[in-house]
Amino acid sequence: MSTEQPIPVLDDQDRMRSLDRRDMLRLIQELPEQYETAIGIGRSFAVEPLATRPNVVYITGAGDSSIAADMVAATVSEEMSVPVVADHGSRLPAYIGEESLVFIIDYSGKSQSALRNYREARARKATVICVTSGGRLHEAVSKDGGKILRIPPGQPARSAIGYLYAPVLIVIEQLGLVSEAIERLSHAVRLLKSVRESFRASNPTTRNLAKQLALTLVEKLPVIYGVVGYRAAVANRWKSLLGANSKQLAFASLLNDVVESEISAWESTERNYPPVAIILLTDAADKITELQALVSASKELLERFDPIEVEMKGGTTYEKLLYGTYLGDYVSYYLAIVYGIDPTITEHATRIADQLEA
Repeated sequence: MSTEQPIPVLDDQDRMRSLDRRDMLRLIQELPEQYETAIGIGRSFAVEPLATRPNVVYITGAGDSSIAADMVAATVSEEMSVPVVADHGSRLPAYIGEESLVFIIDYSGKSQSALRNYREARARKATVICVTSGGRLHEAVSKDGGKILRIPPGQPARSAIGYLYAPVLIVIEQLGLVSEAIERLSHAVRLLKSVRESFRASNPTTRNLAKQLALTLVEKLPVIYGVVGYRAAVANRWKSLLGANSKQLAFASLLNDVVESEISAWESTERNYPPVAIILLTDAADKITELQALVSASKELLERFDPIEVEMKGGTTYEKLLYGTYLGDYVSYYLAIVYGIDPTITEHATRIADQLEA
């Protein structure tokens, strides 16, 4: 009689390879190096000093590009002396004009909303910089002699978050609107390389936080809570990754809103809720701010759902943001493996994108 113990599902490398036929794991593992390449793209971009200080820095994109816009805004807003607006692909607001700095992010360059906003911003004589790997957006900007941050093509947009985020941040620094962005981002990348060793597939479940978190989400509805600031971007990134990689419906929200209104939805003890996994994105710095009371009160109110606390590691906003989003990459990947699905393929999203880009 064999006494050999079965291999835990997330430690079975053969199963992982058989499901991950397009090697999404490699793209996740190489993300720190992608950030380094993206920093180089930003540093090599030739920018001319702005004639006047912009009235707004407006960053727009849809889907994963919008998450990159949120990430940029989260890391520069506290330092910027002008408003920073992260938009999710809607039409340009009326205040965008010749004093505005507009970044248009579109990985494939095929988005109709990105092309529309580029043409509109150009018509209003705004300073426009586009981030794309090609497509119609690249063609249009090239024809006009406009400014392009050209990034490498050939992968799912969600795995290209370094290319979508870092160059915009670097150019904002080169324009003199923030300082030390390159240095802080480089430190954050070093942190990613360090934590990658604990998240990687060869590290067993017993010592792997990402695998453990994935297992807690199996057959549950994840609800990810952050607070205003960089954790809002992390929460939305997790929601997006769980949907795309794990094919797992998830929700993201802010504890700031929960205490005011949403918490009432959790009050009922008479209704049968579907199994939920409430994830609280925490930060050790909360202990020295008013956020400690908010987080503590929310944990108490949600106690019967056994909320899972996930602390954002790092000493700066840059480090905590990149740590949180990178952990989400691994968690969503491992959850896909538990479910027995290919994390790369997104048939429904691809079909909708094809129709929108036609």
